[in-house]
Amino acid sequence: MTSSQNTTSPAPAELPDLPERVRTAIRAAGLSQRDLALQVGMDPTALSKALRGTRKLRDPELAAIAKACGVSIAYLAQGTGPAPVPPPTNGRERAEAVSAQERREQILEAATVLIARRGYHNVRVADIARYCGTSTATVHYHFPSKEATLHAALEFYAQRFRAQIDVEFEKATSARDKLRRLIEVQLPLTSDDIDEWSVWIQFWNQAMLEPRLRDTQRRVYSGWYQVVLDLLRECQAEGLAPGADVEALADRFTAMVDGLAIQILANSTDMQPDRMRALLLRAFEPYLELS
Repeated sequence: MTSSQNTTSPAPAELPDLPERVRTAIRAAGLSQRDLALQVGMDPTALSKALRGTRKLRDPELAAIAKACGVSIAYLAQGTGPAPVPPPTNGRERAEAVSAQERREQILEAATVLIARRGYHNVRVADIARYCGTSTATVHYHFPSKEATLHAALEFYAQRFRAQIDVEFEKATSARDKLRRLIEVQLPLTSDDIDEWSVWIQFWNQAMLEPRLRDTQRRVYSGWYQVVLDLLRECQAEGLAPGADVEALADRFTAMVDGLAIQILANSTDMQPDRMRALLLRAFEPYLELS
């Protein structure tokens, strides 16, 4: 062998891992993690877990992220192809702004989980700081009071719910199919679903005691009610429930959903998600032919 044949080629530089490539794409697109999650129809918590390496991104999710960030799937999946280029800006200022936004999202995620699972009155700002590995001063910077964290938690889950609805409605084949899907996403099936319901119920309770919370509660709940009302009107436009009072149907639907879910979470009866689904389908079958 010649001396040149004995020469060992230098090892190629290690490519950034998938989570880091996704972060790079998000920064280059000028998005926050939360904005991206809502844009691609993901739960922001699920995206956060994926970027920490504790959850695997599915192929459709990866494709949606690539499209939203304007990069190729090949770059995200294998690190091949052109890397995203951030828009012209002061690099230090941009890095600090993104870092602050990411920290806010970490704090919000911690606050929502802790409030949902421990109860609003059993969570201290120190607990939130400890959960996401930061200081109480940093938590107070983003959320000046514990009440502000409760507001943010409700807004977080309201946006998460709307993103879920948008994804399900895009897959639906008819207004009737949308209603079936709407019933399904109301069921407290997963730990994330239960966390969402827990925050809703606690906010209702606090709004009873603290009138200043009622405007936010009313606004968010009105948004949910409008989704139901608009869908029932769409059903009627397709020839279902002719002559029915859709506002009365919307009142009945939302009341049943709230009451049945509270029974499940409080374990006050033998109510279970399967029975909740069956009762909702049975209640609206005569109007909307859901059988």
